[in-house]
Amino acid sequence: MRLTLEQVEAFVLAARHGSFSGAARAMGRSQSTVSTSIANLEIALDTDLFDRSSRFPVLTAEGETLLQEAKALYDRGLAFERHGDSLSQGQPTNITLAVGIPHRQLSPVLTRFADRFPFVDLTIRNPANGDVRSSVLNDEALLGIAFALPDYPEDLAFRQLGRLFMTHVVHRDHPLATLRNPSFDDIRDVRHLAYASYSRALPTSEYLQSTQTWHSDSYQALIELVKSGVGWATVPRQLILEEISTGELVELQLGAYPFTDWEVNVDLIWRRGRRFPPVEEWLRLQLCRHRIHEVGRDGQDTTRL
Repeated sequence: MRLTLEQVEAFVLAARHGSFSGAARAMGRSQSTVSTSIANLEIALDTDLFDRSSRFPVLTAEGETLLQEAKALYDRGLAFERHGDSLSQGQPTNITLAVGIPHRQLSPVLTRFADRFPFVDLTIRNPANGDVRSSVLNDEALLGIAFALPDYPEDLAFRQLGRLFMTHVVHRDHPLATLRNPSFDDIRDVRHLAYASYSRALPTSEYLQSTQTWHSDSYQALIELVKSGVGWATVPRQLILEEISTGELVELQLGAYPFTDWEVNVDLIWRRGRRFPPVEEWLRLQLCRHRIHEVGRDGQDTTRL
């Protein structure tokens, strides 16, 4: 059996438009070319696909049966053609992002990217030790999205995307959970579960050191440790909304800051002076225009800048 994608296309479009002439217009071919393609396909399949006894061709029972498979083959052929077109236009096959914030914040941009560039794959990395800067500097990632850190290297450019809340939490059965407004001294006497890259850099931990500190490069690991009751941690609130709502985890209302949630800037970073091809530049600009925000405990929104 030998058949071609053009024959399959003629079959699918003739069934869709209800006539060989309609299929010919859709394909930009002559009606005789379409008729010949379908006839050759019927020879290859040794099956009549259309009943031609009336004015307009009507699918036979065999044609009805084969149509769904033909549509799938036709759609795959179109996808294959579009993929080839994207490569011929110089589109990349893959773009790598280093992401150090809750991924749900980026979903709108990534959804638009998927729709616009269906044949460009994305690799989203959680860098070792949470060090997004090094991933970008070492060209392991084209772009990085992370909580802002002071003193970026001169080789990095950045743009602030917004702010997110960090919260200090313990398990509901932890002794700190019983304190209405724990002081810095109260916290210093309890084991601190710290995110490796940020434990001495983020403003949330500037005054919040402990005599005992465990480090991890994973927020999920810190959250599991907090759930086990071994200490307190500072994590993005968006990662523990369910645990807060159920009461499993308790936010610490620090005595020194009774009316303040910890807001931390989120930055997009890239190598300074780097030239971005069209697809990469589209993604960078979309991220630059994207506002990252959330609403805090008291109803305040971090969109204010």
